[in-house]
Amino acid sequence: MESDWFINAKQALAAAEPICTAADSLVVCSRETLEAALAVHSKSLFLDKELHSQIALLYQINEALHAAVASCEAEFEASLLELDKSGARLDGVLTKLQELVVDPAFKSSSSTEDNQEGDGDGDGNTITTANTKRTLKDYTHDAGVEQIKSQLRQAIDVFQDQHGLMISGLSDFDIELADLSEKISEAPPPLSDISQCKSFVNSLEIIETHARDMGILLESLAHHYDQCSQALMTSDESRLEDDPERADLIAVLRDDAAQVPDVLDEIRERHAAMSALTDALTTFLSDSTERYTSAVQRSSVFSAYKQNLERHLLSAREFADGVQDYFDRRNSLLSELEELIGYFEGFIRSYDALVLEVVRRQNTKKRMESVVHETLDKLKAIYDEEMDSRTAFWKRSGPYIPIDLWPGVSDPPIGFEIVAHEVSPLPELGRTLIEQAKRRLVSKDGGF
Repeated sequence: MESDWFINAKQALAAAEPICTAADSLVVCSRETLEAALAVHSKSLFLDKELHSQIALLYQINEALHAAVASCEAEFEASLLELDKSGARLDGVLTKLQELVVDPAFKSSSSTEDNQEGDGDGDGNTITTANTKRTLKDYTHDAGVEQIKSQLRQAIDVFQDQHGLMISGLSDFDIELADLSEKISEAPPPLSDISQCKSFVNSLEIIETHARDMGILLESLAHHYDQCSQALMTSDESRLEDDPERADLIAVLRDDAAQVPDVLDEIRERHAAMSALTDALTTFLSDSTERYTSAVQRSSVFSAYKQNLERHLLSAREFADGVQDYFDRRNSLLSELEELIGYFEGFIRSYDALVLEVVRRQNTKKRMESVVHETLDKLKAIYDEEMDSRTAFWKRSGPYIPIDLWPGVSDPPIGFEIVAHEVSPLPELGRTLIEQAKRRLVSKDGGF
């Protein structure tokens, strides 16, 4: 009986020792595997987070560019409305210039040379005869207006061309960003739930617990083997009933021997459980390594996209500069256009003022002529009175005065002449024209 127990104990111990040795190796392997997996997992998690942060940043840049373009489009549309208003004002004032016919009296009061017909004045404007009705527009030059309009059209065309290129570039940006986002997100993300990572740490703790318990079980098998060896060496059938200690040992061995298969099975089960947990850790390491490799590859894809991003940003910078150039040019031309409109409006007001200036000068001329006539009448009266006095004197005293005493005694009174020095005659303007000019000048907006 003791020999059977010894053989069974020896076989169980021989079977358990390599399993426990393998278990120790599993503990070391599992610890190293978990440490490596967690390190790779951390790098993978960090890299994946950075990649998605970069994608989010790209989307923010994309949205900012779209918003900037939309803002430029709104400003451009507003600028066109302002140009339309200025254009309408210009058309209105040009129409007013065309409608206002210059009174023929102004032309007829000019010199004969001005009334002669010619082919042109050198600026592309036709010279008409005095008999041809001329408007205020005939005294303006269209070249300046057309030049400003042409430059404005060119500025608008340049902006629209740059806007078209920017829209095309943004469309490419949208497509490239969607493609890049798909490539970045196509691989499964690394585990981010900390509870899952904790479960792998718990697995290592369970493996270590199994290893300790297997060590205890191995020690119990070794102890049982030692006891069996001791019992076998002291085997003596004749002293069996006389040795109480041996009897107790036999009783213990009998019970332990019955448990040896269960202990060995438990060792095997714990080893199997350790192997399963170690395989899970190895899978975790493999998955983490695969995800990290994928993240590195996706990162290289992102790095290759860097040139595209730089191109889009450069295009946006060029568009922004082009927009600024457009508004600078447009503001300058609009200022010139407003000055031209102001000049034309001032021309119309000045023409009306010229009409009233003619009236004022005519009134002044009349006042001066009235003073002249009055003065001439007074001078004539004094002259006649003086002639009467000199005649009476000569009748009384003339016969007694020698001629050679004062030769001038017989001279007539001093005479005066008032000579008008008028360069050209004043135009004779009709009452209707004068009243119209007055109404336009006194109106709130100057007649516009």
